[in-house]
Amino acid sequence: MASLEEVRGILAATAVPVPLADDLLAGAPDLWLRGESPDVIAGDVALCHPPLGPEEVRVRISSAVVPGALRVSVLAHDRPGLLAATAGALAADGLSVVQAAAITWSSRRWALQRALVADLNVRSTRAVERNLLQARLRAAVTGTRRLPVHFSPAGPARVEVTDEERGRCLLRVAAPDRVGLLWAISAWLEAHGCNILVARAAPVGHLADDVFLVEGTVDGADLGAHLSGAPVVV
Repeated sequence: MASLEEVRGILAATAVPVPLADDLLAGAPDLWLRGESPDVIAGDVALCHPPLGPEEVRVRISSAVVPGALRVSVLAHDRPGLLAATAGALAADGLSVVQAAAITWSSRRWALQRALVADLNVRSTRAVERNLLQARLRAAVTGTRRLPVHFSPAGPARVEVTDEERGRCLLRVAAPDRVGLLWAISAWLEAHGCNILVARAAPVGHLADDVFLVEGTVDGADLGAHLSGAPVVV
């Protein structure tokens, strides 16, 4: 897990003001930091400078250390369904989310999402038009375009829900990894009035192990049935 001291050391060499970095890193949740190098977390913070404009959506797409993968980062004003919009745009492009993390800063009403993605059809990201993907992500986040997403469950999903304080719960989903799985989870949460505050998605063999800190009430049995059942098309 990235240490905050290492992250601050990297940010010291950037134009990010120290007060802004300190504010964004204060109380940083483990779900955001877990499994990432300090430079990746520093890149998340650097994307937040200068401060986000009132209607702005900031999208960055860059090459990743993992061969054949791209790192996609989206910074926008927080709203319910934001992760579903981003994950849906990626799935509609046939991109598999290898790893993902999301965080919200409630005091600023900002949400940042980071995903490592790959095109499983070509085993490379050379075919991905980055400018087109950026435009589709912006359109999805702003709600100006909603692409159809197809998700076919590949087996039973296990869902665990642990109640937290202040109307929040910790949600953990283990399911066969498929293109569109992150969208299927986040879209279900949006449809049931839940807002994702922090998220972490990572593979464990052929399974995806996704953890969410959610504001709202989650019916784990219903979500599990949804993810395990018939194909979903929206």
